[in-house]
Amino acid sequence: MTPGKPVSTESLIRKVWDENPPANARSSLYSHVARLKSHLHGAGEDVRLRGGSGTYSLETDPENIDYHHFRALCSQARSITENGDVDDAFRLYGEAGRLWRGEPLSGLSGSWVVHTRRKLEGDLLAGTVERVELELLHGSNTDLVPELYDLVNRFRFDEKLVELLMLALYRAGRQAEALGAYRQAHRRLVGELGAEPGPGLRALHQRILQGDPALLPQSWRGTSGNTPLTSLPRDVHTFVGRTPEINRLIDEWIREDAVAVLAIDGMAGVGKTALAVHLAHRLADDYPDGVLYLDLLGYDAEHASMDPATALERLLRLLGIPIPDSLDERVARWRTALARRKVLLVLDNAIGHDQVGPLLPGAPGCLVVVTSRRRLAGLDDIHSLSLEVLPPQEGAALFGRVVGSRRALHPDDVVRVVRLCGHLPLAIQLAGSRLRHRPAWSVADLAELLGRNDRRLTEIRAGNRGIIAAFELSFNGLDEWQQRAFWRLGLHPGADITADCAAALLESDRAEAERLLDDLLDHHLISEPRRGRYRFHDLIGEYARLLSNREPESARAEVLRRVLDHYLLMADTADRLLYPHRTRGPAELFHPPGPRPGIATEEQALSWMNAEVDNLLLVTRYAADHGWTGHAALLPRVLGRYLDVWVRWAEAAELHTRAVEAWRELGNHSGTAYALADLSVVRRQTGRHEEALRLADEALTIQRALDDERAIADLLDNSGLVYWQRSEFDVALDCFEQALRLRRALADRHGQAASLTHIGIIHSHRGDYPKATEHLLGALGLYRQDGDRRGQQVALNNIGEIEFKLGNHTTALGHYEEAGSVYPDMGPQNKAIWLNNVANVYQLLNRHADALECYRQALRIYGDIGDRRHEVDALNNIGNCYARMGRDGDALVHHQKALRISTEISERREESQALLSIGGIHHRANHHDAALAHYEKALAVAHAIGDVHQEARTLDEMGTALADVGKEARAEECWRRALDLYESLGVVEAELVRARLAR
Repeated sequence: MTPGKPVSTESLIRKVWDENPPANARSSLYSHVARLKSHLHGAGEDVRLRGGSGTYSLETDPENIDYHHFRALCSQARSITENGDVDDAFRLYGEAGRLWRGEPLSGLSGSWVVHTRRKLEGDLLAGTVERVELELLHGSNTDLVPELYDLVNRFRFDEKLVELLMLALYRAGRQAEALGAYRQAHRRLVGELGAEPGPGLRALHQRILQGDPALLPQSWRGTSGNTPLTSLPRDVHTFVGRTPEINRLIDEWIREDAVAVLAIDGMAGVGKTALAVHLAHRLADDYPDGVLYLDLLGYDAEHASMDPATALERLLRLLGIPIPDSLDERVARWRTALARRKVLLVLDNAIGHDQVGPLLPGAPGCLVVVTSRRRLAGLDDIHSLSLEVLPPQEGAALFGRVVGSRRALHPDDVVRVVRLCGHLPLAIQLAGSRLRHRPAWSVADLAELLGRNDRRLTEIRAGNRGIIAAFELSFNGLDEWQQRAFWRLGLHPGADITADCAAALLESDRAEAERLLDDLLDHHLISEPRRGRYRFHDLIGEYARLLSNREPESARAEVLRRVLDHYLLMADTADRLLYPHRTRGPAELFHPPGPRPGIATEEQALSWMNAEVDNLLLVTRYAADHGWTGHAALLPRVLGRYLDVWVRWAEAAELHTRAVEAWRELGNHSGTAYALADLSVVRRQTGRHEEALRLADEALTIQRALDDERAIADLLDNSGLVYWQRSEFDVALDCFEQALRLRRALADRHGQAASLTHIGIIHSHRGDYPKATEHLLGALGLYRQDGDRRGQQVALNNIGEIEFKLGNHTTALGHYEEAGSVYPDMGPQNKAIWLNNVANVYQLLNRHADALECYRQALRIYGDIGDRRHEVDALNNIGNCYARMGRDGDALVHHQKALRISTEISERREESQALLSIGGIHHRANHHDAALAHYEKALAVAHAIGDVHQEARTLDEMGTALADVGKEARAEECWRRALDLYESLGVVEAELVRARLAR
């Protein structure tokens, strides 16, 4: 650290052993120094470790030591930056950065080491920040993002790094991610340091929120040393030939005519994209301000073609430019950005001139290369190249590159294969790939196979003859059963296919389906991105569907019926295993089979649902869109409980809405009522209470006319939950008790348990803890009889909450832990509620760090699933925890947010809690008028909703605030009212108030 300067023996001993040196420290030091001298002996004549007069010194040029060399390089970089030599500054900063390897003084300890390590890391950080600022100043954005994320994670409280990360993200068009980086930093600073971000970070946050264009770089490229912006795909190694076309494009059109727009059109599979990308790589150096690529999805089987507004959004985002709302404004901003710039833009897979026109520059200087299966005749002043198939020689070269250099390739056989492929690049690649993965085949074997039925290449005609010819080549390599499997699998309406689903499609057993899938995989007609899950490439899937159109409509309909039945039967089996006690609806609606293959246990059912849920959503939408009304009606019903538990509420709402329409189309009143009930549950979960009640009332009217008492009880229970969430406890209790009476009459034990649970919760809110406990214990017993682990978990959670309110914190924690162990695979909402309850106990046991961690986990889940009601609860609890830690500033932030949200969603109980807690903060700050004002509001809300415990707590704290300002008579009045309420509840707080009154 100090080359050339003497260091005393005492200083060395202190730095090595801190304040606890061994008895033989000096002799030990001498032996260490001797070994160091030995090690340094071979380092050169200019490195010596010398001793004398009780000191040692390392005699060498400081720049022989990485740390000092690093500092010198950074200093030089700063100096030449001031002189404007940015390229050399980048080089010096890069050289400095490469000197660092791992943690400074790794493996050493002691106070001197810790201090020195911090200094070293501080110097590294300072040099890195200087370099990053320089790079940002001169246009580098995207490449810095991963490095800055790593630095922010390493130096977690350095606000300057967060500013640089946000700026890099914003300039890369990732505004939302930049704002997310601020939110993470804010949470980290507030949660761990109890400090708000500094003014610089806050100011940058506001500027990004407002889309400040002044934050954008003056140029995409800036100084000549920076790398131009590029989003171009890599140039494929198999690209061959096209020399005449490239020469014509470059020499005759682009360079001589300074053409602005070049269109490459041709049939599918002819190599338009490959040529455009290869050309762009060749020309990249001529366009120093960037090379951009955008796939317009004009011929994508899975996605709609990209409209101009979306395309401009993508392009502007690539440049880090704020995105206006209207198409005209986006066009103007895009053309302004391209003015006086030299940019090469590749627009791939355009569907027509209307799609491309708004994306073209408004001034000369840029080059646009467009590829399309159509000639873009509607665009003025463009040059068009219609691309043909490859000449035989180039086709042979492409085949050789695909097969690889290790295989023997007889020239005549290669020529024959390429001819049978129609010289189409995509067909040649497919054939070459097949040979590459068939070690036992020769090229002659492949040529013989391709030559058997080559007439099919001319017989199948559709929109894209070349693509059809290319895929026909692979199709002809299949036997009859494989061909039938191929077109049948092409009818699958989901995202991917399993062997079980294929068996249903193919009317085969699982073993035969697996064999056929493996055959198709070997022929590269399907892929296996995940084990056991197969999918078509988009174009091959389109070809398979085109093939299916040759089949009779009745045959196609039968295949689709089988696949829809498969998903319906499998989903129903999984639903019955996961939720055996839910009401199914009239038996005549659906006759379920026995357990399906692979689904015999609850665990297998959950695994299947998790794997297939996205397919099930697609299949259900397909059924609704294509006239399969029965499946569109039934599938949402069997999926409803899973989607609710696993918080797929947006998808559930869509499916249940369409199910209502399907049942009405079928004229089935019972089915309509069940679908309305399912939709009501989703609306309740998402806080749309009025709509939830309206839907439930409509369903109740139908079910009462049908005299379906089980369904009526379910609807009353759901309505009660809506009223509970609105803090209308009396109305909720009436609904729950009506449901309980019906369920007892029906001997519906599981339904009774649910009603008892909900009634217990209401009694808990109203402060009648003995009644609440009685009902919840009754529910727990029924759930145990039925073996319902989910129900047990809910009941135990609520029993624990009552014990918590009674002050029995250890007992409460025991119930929560039992709840977590009886059913650990709870859904996200129940998981968050459980975490929140456990944290409440941790807080009162003074385990504040554990409590905050649990609260934050719960809060993240509530935010992810959109559960605002429980989010408010978690915010209030975090605020209370901070208050117990003496951090009232942090507490106030959380309670104020809770108050705002609770007011927005009419969650009155949490509104009362937020007001009470804010009042307490003002009280502790001696803001007595503000405290009493908040207590009065909290008391009014608690009294209005009938929450006795909350009313007592508010009176209790209000009395203390009054006593502190000398208003003893009013204080005594509040405490006596609080005491009466506490005594009616039987809680421990009564003793505290009684003792206070006695004093």
